[in-house]
Amino acid sequence: MTNKNYTIFRRNYEGTISKKLEIEKEEFHSDYYETKQPFGLAIFGGLMFLSALYIMLLKSHILYGFLIITIGLFFIYGGLKRSKLIFRISKNGIWTDEFGFIYFRHIERFEFYRYIGKHSSERLKIYIKNYKIYKMEKPFLEQQISHIDNYGNLKNILDNALKTANNRNKNQF
Repeated sequence: MTNKNYTIFRRNYEGTISKKLEIEKEEFHSDYYETKQPFGLAIFGGLMFLSALYIMLLKSHILYGFLIITIGLFFIYGGLKRSKLIFRISKNGIWTDEFGFIYFRHIERFEFYRYIGKHSSERLKIYIKNYKIYKMEKPFLEQQISHIDNYGNLKNILDNALKTANNRNKNQF
């Protein structure tokens, strides 16, 4: 799905669910962040920055000095930037950076896929019940999880949370 289809899903999902989304009241018990870059990247960028300053102080190659400073600053930024929150799990549903909050009662199942090749990645497919209501082209939403830190036990946590939510919904009726 493209970003346009994600926004269409989000708008239709929020428009058709019976209960208003109250994400602020949710208590999330599992948070998954983007993998942090190694601190060595910032050290490497700092060394590049200092060497560029030395080159510029000698006034031999000022243009090269500016170029190396720019590259060094990118490395420093990459090594020091804060991790972004990607995925959260509560007792009522999941929140993803791409799709927002989705209740477990609207999720059919989760599937994990590993794509191996030139651009290997691991993805989570979230199959939605009655996906045509939300005007989706495919019956699932796809979330990349290979860049999430400590996602090893994510499959068990999601399966248990989905079973618990489904049992809770059956008991209510």
